[in-house]
Amino acid sequence: MIRTWTQRYVGNIVRAVDTNILARWLLGDDPEQSALAVQVLREPAYVSLTVLIELGWVLERALKIPRPVAASMLQKVVALENMQVEKRAEVLWAIGRFLQGADWADMMHIVAASGSSPVFTTFDRAIARHAGSDSPVPIETLGKSP
Repeated sequence: MIRTWTQRYVGNIVRAVDTNILARWLLGDDPEQSALAVQVLREPAYVSLTVLIELGWVLERALKIPRPVAASMLQKVVALENMQVEKRAEVLWAIGRFLQGADWADMMHIVAASGSSPVFTTFDRAIARHAGSDSPVPIETLGKSP
C-alpha cells in the first residue's frame, strides 16, 4: 500500500479547503469567517490546483489586488506548514511566472498537465513565451494565435 500524505496525520482530520477559506484567511475581511478559517488552517489541510486557480483569479481580477501582492499571497498559502499543495514545486514555478507577467490560469493549466501528458498544446503563442524554457511540460503552439 502506498502511504499518502494524509496517513502521516493519523487521528487528525485532513480537510480539503475551498477558495473562500483561503481568501478569508489571507484577507481577514470578515471577522467571523476569518477566525474560522484561521482555526481550520491550524490543522492539516489539502489545497487542489482548481482552488489555487480560483484563488489567483479572485485576488487579481475580482479584488484588483496588485500582481506582486497577489503572488505573495499565493506563496503564503503554499508555504503553510500544515498545507498539502497539489504539485507544490510546479505551483511555485507558476507563481514565479505569474509574477513575471504570465496569466495565472494559463500557467496553472500547464501545471495541471505536467506529469499527465508529454506536451501542452495551444493556439496561444503567449503561453509558450510566458512559460519559458523551464516549463514543467513542453508547450506546442499550433497555427496562428486567434
